[in-house]
Amino acid sequence: MNYSLSSDISEKLLKKYLNESEIAIDTELHGLQLFRDEICLVQICDDKKNVCLVKPNKNNVPPNLKRLLTDETVTKVFHFALTDVAFFKTSLNIEVNPFCCTKVMSKLIRTYTQKHGLKDLLSDLIGLEINKDQQQTNWDQKKLTSNQLQYAAMDVLDLISIYKKLKEMMDNRPILNNGITVSELNEKAQAMLPGIVDLLVNGYGDKNGGWEISLFSH
Repeated sequence: MNYSLSSDISEKLLKKYLNESEIAIDTELHGLQLFRDEICLVQICDDKKNVCLVKPNKNNVPPNLKRLLTDETVTKVFHFALTDVAFFKTSLNIEVNPFCCTKVMSKLIRTYTQKHGLKDLLSDLIGLEINKDQQQTNWDQKKLTSNQLQYAAMDVLDLISIYKKLKEMMDNRPILNNGITVSELNEKAQAMLPGIVDLLVNGYGDKNGGWEISLFSH
């Protein structure tokens, strides 16, 4: 597996990414506390498996990364988008748009299981087993290890394939009893995510460490 590591996306890769309809994005964080912790690494990959790892310089927003994440013609595909999109907002002051979440898609269509983690999707849909040992390591260190970088690259390498397989599963699902399709429900669910991010960023996450919200509970 080949990948590049730099403080921003190269002009050559940016041009390739901007020609795609979807781009896979992931992040590695120093922790999970909004406004305290920061993005330490950003992983980007297209469906041709061109992987770029961006390690932002402190207090410096990578301009090419921002251009990609805000380009309205490219859908940014995340797994559990709420975390990544919220941290792009608080850590790098980037408003990601448009974006979608494969975890939401999985919960809508893979109702035969309660396992919706990236590792589970890779195993079920792609037939790949990945090692998550590097997930909870120090991503803030100046020089990341080769094991960390390889792990980070693997997290986005097949995400577009997962997105497409989930979309295909939705397209093949019969219309539900009330006449709506799962694909239509997915569009509605994905459209809610930016608003939920705003609520979380503004302190309205009050469950599960601040990543769930009881605002709409009875």
